[in-house]
Amino acid sequence: MKYLKGEYHHAIDAKSRVTIPAKLREFMSVEHEGYTLVAKELVAVPSYDGVLHLYSKAAYAENSPKLPPEMDVDEKVRNYKRIWFGLAQDVEIDRLGRVLIPEPMAKRCGLARDVVIVGVENRIEVWPQDRWESHIGEQVKQVNDLAAHTMRLAHGQPHPAKTAGAPGGAAESGAPEAPKSS
Repeated sequence: MKYLKGEYHHAIDAKSRVTIPAKLREFMSVEHEGYTLVAKELVAVPSYDGVLHLYSKAAYAENSPKLPPEMDVDEKVRNYKRIWFGLAQDVEIDRLGRVLIPEPMAKRCGLARDVVIVGVENRIEVWPQDRWESHIGEQVKQVNDLAAHTMRLAHGQPHPAKTAGAPGGAAESGAPEAPKSS
């Protein structure tokens, strides 16, 4: 299985365009009847952590919530759908690999000149450079805990309760270790 990956430092130009790295654009392309169809359009959504996410049309559809309309009685569902669908925009990739970031979206995500483009599994994230450096610096310090938590979720195990002061709880045992390879 192919995954988007990598960290790329770029700048947004005066016309609010950012160049998507060629390796990431290639991933967004689709194989069809022996030919590679180069992606010419992505879906942009302000998403988790206040970061701009770019998806291929297929990945956007795959990641879209599939809830029956009667779930709209839940306020959180309505609000999430407003963000996911209401704020999403189709953005074109020009012949030079640039994407125009709509001004309201750039403001919501705090994007200025210097940005970091990160390939994350099936999406591209566009971060303000200073926020990325701060965020990733903190996350790298917690990599053991993040890995253990992710592996538990991937294997269907619940996250252990983190009750302060409970025997064997987080307060007593500290952060869990990353899984050991055999």
